[in-house]
Amino acid sequence: MPAVVMLGHNHTYPVCDVLRLFFGPMLQSTEDKLIAGDEHPRIFSILEPGTDGDVRVTTKWNDGEQSFLASRDVPVQAEKKELKRQLYQSLAALTGHQFPWGSLTGIRPTQVAAESLRATGSQAGARQDLISTWFVSPEKADLAVETALAEERVLTGAPPGAAMVYLGVPFCPSRCAYCSFIAQDAMRQPDRLAPYVDAVLHETDLLFAKLKNALPISAVYVGGGTPTSLPPDLLERLLQGVLTNLPLLPGAELTIEAGRPDTITAEKLTIIRAAGAGRLCINPQTFHDRTLERIGRQHNSAQTREACYLAREMGFPSLNMDLIAGLSGETPEDFLQSLQETLDLGPDSITLHSLAMKRSSRLDQASRERGEHPGLPNPAFEEGLAAARKRLDQAGFKPYYLYRQKDVVGGLENTGYARPGHESIYNVGMMSDRRSIIGLGSGAMSKLVSGSRVERVPNLKDIAEYIRRSSEMAMRKINLFIG
Repeated sequence: MPAVVMLGHNHTYPVCDVLRLFFGPMLQSTEDKLIAGDEHPRIFSILEPGTDGDVRVTTKWNDGEQSFLASRDVPVQAEKKELKRQLYQSLAALTGHQFPWGSLTGIRPTQVAAESLRATGSQAGARQDLISTWFVSPEKADLAVETALAEERVLTGAPPGAAMVYLGVPFCPSRCAYCSFIAQDAMRQPDRLAPYVDAVLHETDLLFAKLKNALPISAVYVGGGTPTSLPPDLLERLLQGVLTNLPLLPGAELTIEAGRPDTITAEKLTIIRAAGAGRLCINPQTFHDRTLERIGRQHNSAQTREACYLAREMGFPSLNMDLIAGLSGETPEDFLQSLQETLDLGPDSITLHSLAMKRSSRLDQASRERGEHPGLPNPAFEEGLAAARKRLDQAGFKPYYLYRQKDVVGGLENTGYARPGHESIYNVGMMSDRRSIIGLGSGAMSKLVSGSRVERVPNLKDIAEYIRRSSEMAMRKINLFIG
């Protein structure tokens, strides 16, 4: 595996991004060199003066049998982009790997697609730009352009001057093998639940005493964790206490992530419906019971079906379900079977996740011990996701938001699909970084969006510290939003 020697620049971050794509986590770095293995070959990434005020970007290597050379003059503001493009080309030539998203390593491909749409003035032009400039596959270029257009339409339902609220409930019935979130086992630590709810209500009271007349709210998302792991009385107290404080716009979107089917009861759904929630998320992840047991989920597929039937009986107008492609032991055919089971239940939106090997998760630790790099291209799962998209399109679902994560199986993506009118405004506003977010609860991130500038302020992740310092968390956001 190679080393990249940087001459004339120290753009470590973009170089690391591309190396990580091909070789996984970096093993070693020096002041001017990033090493992914035995330093063979040495790849030279060079930045030097070009002509007419431009800079010349050159990437080259020669291992005695093969060689690579790319050199191009670009404007100074494009030098990092060109460094990544050339390094991606050189590593693709060295390894033979071509990634579905090409040299795009960021979490928001639709942002790049939107820029291409503006620059070229057409869908065909944007598609070709993604393919030729970034080496994105034709199928992913189509997906990015279609989703970027949908995001723009959805955002018209969220006034730019309004904010959105994320309320985090970091408790789950158990920890999934793929999860690295700071979530506590609600069943084993019931003594933390009431103090946590008290702390969130205190944070909300302090914060919106200052913000209530300054920032209207267009959407609220209650996530986690698993909010429905709270007992009914605490769930009701939390929802009522927070929502009555918020200056909600008429028709504001309210989503509750019920998540685990084994936490869903008629009593809890009655509380959620009474709070005004119109969008409910039930997340089976898979309909294969052996997989559910293997990844640490404490429910089965029958419970998922029962929870969906119950939600429909209770009148929830919009039901979302999540699935994960690439779960341990599953094939693309298994994933497509789960998708069909999901479609048979008649949800209004479906989010397809590609398995992310999140650091400190059990799956990631096991993968590292085996010396695996699951992020390498995986044609079988690429074809599986392409088949899933086709099946969803035939069922009337269109992509409306999309994002990527690091260390994802096959270098793939997460995509939200919905029937027309059932897109989540919150999902688009949050993932696009085009609407301000007020985060409540442990680990919640707040962000103030002003044009292209985004300023972030986090809440403490440690639950005990958050409970102790909830007043401080409110003050952080007061300082962020009104100074």
